[in-house]
Amino acid sequence: MFKHHVMCFGDSMSWGIVPGSRNRHAFEKRWPGILQGLLGPEVRVIEECLNGRTTAWNDPFRPNRLGRDALLPLLQSHAPLDLVIVFLGTNDLQAMYNVGAYESSLGANALVDVIQNSRIEPMTQAPQVLLVAPPLVVNPCGTMREKFRGAAEESLGFAQWYQRVALDRGCAFFDAATVITPSATDGVHLDEPQHQQFAQAVQPVVARLLGLRA
Repeated sequence: MFKHHVMCFGDSMSWGIVPGSRNRHAFEKRWPGILQGLLGPEVRVIEECLNGRTTAWNDPFRPNRLGRDALLPLLQSHAPLDLVIVFLGTNDLQAMYNVGAYESSLGANALVDVIQNSRIEPMTQAPQVLLVAPPLVVNPCGTMREKFRGAAEESLGFAQWYQRVALDRGCAFFDAATVITPSATDGVHLDEPQHQQFAQAVQPVVARLLGLRA
């Protein structure tokens, strides 16, 4: 029986798209799946990840990508939850939205607000939040070049603004850019080694938040 339940709320980096393709890394090669193995049998890691998901912007070409609207029903569906890992923001920097890291942090703040103010049966209090600042966008190329035009420069502000949100909201924070950079294949998504690196780096943080022994 699981003693702890963790939901990963993310986009294509967590969904596990293979850079330069429309394929998907296997569950055991994606960071949520790797994290599941590292945390052990008492913890259930739930993937709720979608390609193109934003914090708070509507994609005019693909519906249901707005994370803020999707979040509460997912919290209700998977309750009870001990922890929600919010790993979103990269798609906010798509050129069509014309926003930067600061605006993305406002979207992240809205997501944290939804979680912290949720009271979902059978839970008596809101789950904890781990807010992850996305890694830098580095030289987007191929099909990502025009989509993420200008994103490399804007992504430099992710850590600063997301950490401010975490401090203001009193939630845990992790800067993904300290441990991973996107694949050189497209400059946005993650190869298998980067999924492994991120999972290994975030595991001690998650374990501490859950009160697990090291």
